[in-house]
Amino acid sequence: MARSSSKFVEVRIPGDPRWLHLVRLVVEQCCHEFEVEQSVMLDIKLAVDEAVSNVMRHAYGGNAQRPVHIALRLVASGVETEICDDGSEFDPFAQELPPPDELRSGGRGIFLMRAVMDEWEYDRVDGWNRVRMRKHLASRTVDQ
Repeated sequence: MARSSSKFVEVRIPGDPRWLHLVRLVVEQCCHEFEVEQSVMLDIKLAVDEAVSNVMRHAYGGNAQRPVHIALRLVASGVETEICDDGSEFDPFAQELPPPDELRSGGRGIFLMRAVMDEWEYDRVDGWNRVRMRKHLASRTVDQ
């Protein structure tokens, strides 16, 4: 199911990694519609991809039937993304990040999300985890 307006797009997908390609395409198209420059779009796409991948891998443990909700909206300060899942409660931004010089496979998704986005927040509402991230657009003024 998809819902959209010129400033808001929302999709719901199964928690199956095969749908990650669609998520990346939705982010690209939204950023195009929102007139976001390429380098900023790449940051947003990376952060959303990491967040949704983490839901699929960790919150759902490979259960491909559980839903993931993804929303993107153009706000006065830039682009806001929201990823929601009904997995176990988990605040990705409260986690201790591994040292940057530590060599290991995986475990860098949260670091990447923090590195490329300007604001992050997590809350749990009615059994759903909600991760919001914002990327500021310095030259953007939008009526809400």
